[in-house]
Amino acid sequence: MKILNKLNKNQEGFTLLELLVVVGIIAIIGGAMISSFAGNEVKAARGVATQTIAGIESAVRVFTVETKRLPNNLESLVCAPYSSAGDVASIAWGTNAVNDPKAADAVISGGGVITTALKFGGESNVAGIGGGMSKKLAEKFIGYKLTADQAEGLNNLGMSSLRYAMSEACDTDVATTATLTGVNGATGPMGASAKGLVGIDIPNQAFADPRPDGTTGFKLRGVGFAGLIATGTPVLRWYKGSADGATINNGYNNLKVGAAEDDILIALGIGQDTDLIGTTLDAKMSKAPFYGQVGKDKYAHYIGLFNITDENNIQLQSVVDARGDFLDEEIAEFQGQKT
Repeated sequence: MKILNKLNKNQEGFTLLELLVVVGIIAIIGGAMISSFAGNEVKAARGVATQTIAGIESAVRVFTVETKRLPNNLESLVCAPYSSAGDVASIAWGTNAVNDPKAADAVISGGGVITTALKFGGESNVAGIGGGMSKKLAEKFIGYKLTADQAEGLNNLGMSSLRYAMSEACDTDVATTATLTGVNGATGPMGASAKGLVGIDIPNQAFADPRPDGTTGFKLRGVGFAGLIATGTPVLRWYKGSADGATINNGYNNLKVGAAEDDILIALGIGQDTDLIGTTLDAKMSKAPFYGQVGKDKYAHYIGLFNITDENNIQLQSVVDARGDFLDEEIAEFQGQKT
């Protein structure tokens, strides 16, 4: 009995003082870990972006060498009226979009019909405001229309279509209720509860085909369609820009990515629908790469800048992330050389 009582005493729990000491130690360790990792999330993201940009550039170049063509069905970063026939060449750009990268497009609201091409977002850098591209990214581009020679050059190199987001999802209506007919073999309203771009459930799938939602219409996830590349096709052009932000286009931004001052670089997002990604023998990447340090409603795919100055020699010039930063810039930020 004495032995049993002794064992029972030995099995009694910790005293309150002992528990407080343990909790204090855990708190100290936890605080030290938080201090060690605080602020490193951004640096880690920049490190990943650096590797990803280099990997994408290599993948695109290997793809073009092996297949003798460019990737097809890249994302245009443009909103356009839906066309089941893929006709986007007749769509005009708004005045602001082709002159000043920092000027906002005039967006129709209150149920109006959008008949012009718009940048895919660009209203704000803040999560939950505007949706689509962040303001920082959108200000890297201006609207542009392909010439006949440029369109022919892209077609000859296997790039026959681009992905567009439907303008019905790019307006500022409180509820986007347009009815789509014959999309994916279904007919119905799209995203009745959506509030423009900010209401899209999965921003990185904004250029994918609409997804039928039973008998109620379409989910506001994929709101895209394939637009055929032809003379006058609207795309976004990298703003060749200037060092001081003035209106004089001295080609400063072009020089930063290794292009000549007056080269024409068009911006195309690398999404899941391009044949650069997938299970085919031609594919070089299995998933669409994305940059994680942007708002939850913002477009996050990486973007290829394709040099189309010479329609007989169209090639990838550079890759930028969802903030518009290129490889050398990301390396400099990662190493603390540039803030």
